[in-house]
Amino acid sequence: MQLLKWDGHVHSPYCPHGTKDPLEAYIERALEQGLERISFTEHAPLPEGVTDPAPDNDSGMSFATADAYLKELTQLRETYKNQIDIRIGMEFDYWEGHVDGTRDIIARYADVLTDGILSLHYLYIDEQYYGVDFSKESFGEIVTKLGSVTAVHERYYEGIQALVMTDLGAHQPKRLGHLTLPTKFIQAYPLESNPTNLDDTLRKIRQANFTLDVNTAGLRKPLCGLSYPYPELLQVTQSLSIPLVYGSDAHLAKDVGADFDFKW
Repeated sequence: MQLLKWDGHVHSPYCPHGTKDPLEAYIERALEQGLERISFTEHAPLPEGVTDPAPDNDSGMSFATADAYLKELTQLRETYKNQIDIRIGMEFDYWEGHVDGTRDIIARYADVLTDGILSLHYLYIDEQYYGVDFSKESFGEIVTKLGSVTAVHERYYEGIQALVMTDLGAHQPKRLGHLTLPTKFIQAYPLESNPTNLDDTLRKIRQANFTLDVNTAGLRKPLCGLSYPYPELLQVTQSLSIPLVYGSDAHLAKDVGADFDFKW
């Protein structure tokens, strides 16, 4: 278990789909929570050749916004250096079908980052990206496309296996975001059966020496009510000695450190 009081997955006012709470508000909230470290992991810009598949074109920062984000965090890290360890990071999407682009975008920011997360938000099906967590309706479109809810989960874990087994360069983040993201709409789209490749996915995560994001955001989603990964799966991760880092996935300041006391 994680001993350091650390929120390892936090967004910011630079998020294209977040709130405009200032960075100082996130940091002050972390201090109120007694945290020793906070990792800002804003959504990285999209690689060259990838057209944003989100309906609102808000999957990642622009390059100009990213520069401003890095500059402000560098200043705040110095300001708060005697109060809390501020890690400057990004959440990089793994773009199946554009692995070279994923590798390039990670390398672009390697020299200035002190943390990072790799996540899978989109499934690449028939050379088109489908957002797993955008809305209940868009998730339903994937279910129709693949034939069942279980098939969507299995396809997602195929993508996770590809992610952790792919060489994304010397600066590849080794923490995996929200492993069970397809459960975001689990109350509307319950599984017909357990995904057959989930155990193998966990073994590959362990083999590749990844740390897992214990992401509490799902506890605050009305159609989920579960952490990512969910409690039963967290117990399995411990039997495999997979390291864990708590992350709120906060997109507003009040959610920093939220639900870290949930029981599993």
